[in-house]
Amino acid sequence: MKVEYLAEGSDDCPLVRLYSFTMAEARQLHDTFTSLASGSLRSARLADILPVEAIDGCSITFLCGERDRGVVHAGERSFTVELSPSGWDQTAGLAEPFREGCLACHQWLTSAGEIQLLLSPTGGW
Repeated sequence: MKVEYLAEGSDDCPLVRLYSFTMAEARQLHDTFTSLASGSLRSARLADILPVEAIDGCSITFLCGERDRGVVHAGERSFTVELSPSGWDQTAGLAEPFREGCLACHQWLTSAGEIQLLLSPTGGW
């Protein structure tokens, strides 16, 4: 899976995109979101759950919090996605089609915050 931050270049920017992944990686990502929603997991670094190619050193950590903050800067090229359990449940639902091999689609995973989170097998949207 590749992770990349795009600060500009589209009306949808800024965004962090997760792309170029296999169905098995999509399943693992979905399972992580489900674990965050259930409370069995409080945080997870993407690089700890999947093999990641970090474009320009981009990194992302998923956190279960009390409110939906969305994607926030944690450093120049590092980001945190903080959502409540219900926010993670919604995100897991949005990511679910990728578990079954939806490779010709894309999905915006968060609506909170100024930075969007994109899940796209091809990187396009």
